[in-house]
Amino acid sequence: MQGTIKERIRKNARDRQGRIRKELKVYDVKFRYTDNLTGESKETTKRGFLTKGEAEAFLLDLNNKLTTNTYLGDKPLLMSDYLTDWLEIYVKVNLRRTTYVGYKRIIEKHLIPHLGRFDIKKITSTEIDKMYAWLLQSGRVDGNGGLSAKTVLYTHRVLNEAMEHAVRKRLIYHNPVKTITNVPKPKRFKGNVYSADEILHLLELVKGTQFEIPVALAAICGLRRGECLALTEDDIDFDSKTISIYKQFLDLDNKATLGDPKSEESNRIISAPPEVFDIIKRHIECNAQKKEMLGEAYEDNRLLVCHDDGKPIRPVYFTKNFTRMIKRDKLKPIRFHDLRHSCASLMLRSGVAMKTASLILGHSAIGITADLYTHVMEDTKKEAAIQIGKEIFGTIEDGCAVQ
Repeated sequence: MQGTIKERIRKNARDRQGRIRKELKVYDVKFRYTDNLTGESKETTKRGFLTKGEAEAFLLDLNNKLTTNTYLGDKPLLMSDYLTDWLEIYVKVNLRRTTYVGYKRIIEKHLIPHLGRFDIKKITSTEIDKMYAWLLQSGRVDGNGGLSAKTVLYTHRVLNEAMEHAVRKRLIYHNPVKTITNVPKPKRFKGNVYSADEILHLLELVKGTQFEIPVALAAICGLRRGECLALTEDDIDFDSKTISIYKQFLDLDNKATLGDPKSEESNRIISAPPEVFDIIKRHIECNAQKKEMLGEAYEDNRLLVCHDDGKPIRPVYFTKNFTRMIKRDKLKPIRFHDLRHSCASLMLRSGVAMKTASLILGHSAIGITADLYTHVMEDTKKEAAIQIGKEIFGTIEDGCAVQ
């Protein structure tokens, strides 16, 4: 058995009945263990057992845990310290910058204020349930009610990932997030989509403005906002009528920051109709005129979509201005991202294969495309059934089959 028990005398100590004794016999357990945080072998002593039997019971239990690699140590590890270290050592190194920024906001604004004072080994599902309930009811920074279920669900996912990491590092036995009862259930958002006619009308309204290229690329080619804003003249091949997408603008540190696409599959080369290339060519010529007028004051990044002085446009500002434009012109309410959904819907309804649509949209898996556009596929399945019926039974007219 690992560890030793030593007897010693404590001066002016309380016995089991709470009486102070000038001299009291106690037992200390000295042992070695491996620190799960550092991997180092350490020596420590558990002091003050009032009977030798209690010391022996502790040592027996300790040896069982050491044998099964389930000893966690007695030194407390505050959730605030653990989450901060996990964020900087794991998240910052292994995940995308935008993911890191999102996790950091969740950890600093929600998790540490509510759970930071707890020892990670003593955190319970009850405390987590209480935090979620508070966030849903009173979590807004301005004090006007609670956070959305979607925001709290994101908080839940970040905490779960952090605690799963702690289990793998043997800092805790069990992930308490697994046994909570207040898992948020956000309603699925249903955005509007534009028809082909509505897209053409929108393109007419934005002709010659900074919105024209992004609207065309999102609604006709399925590009994301950041991908549209990051395109340069070098990404356009007018001969082959293709567009290369391998970067996007992210809104980080209050500025447009160039970053990698959302996933590996988002790196892609797409084709586009000639009308889209006509729009791009006009804007390249317009940007060249502005560059000539402003001279050295023009920041030439070769961007297709930019401010009049050539500087990149922050994605968040672009979205706000797009929303204002939609309201100003009294168009059917639509988010800019919904133009991408409009493109996907039009592709699938026109008979484009799901796999092809997934590749054009840059989804990381075809299942994402299928899940997002289930409603469209229901319509196409009905149309397919009608077409099969026509092939087998002849044309259906007024309930009669015409052979």
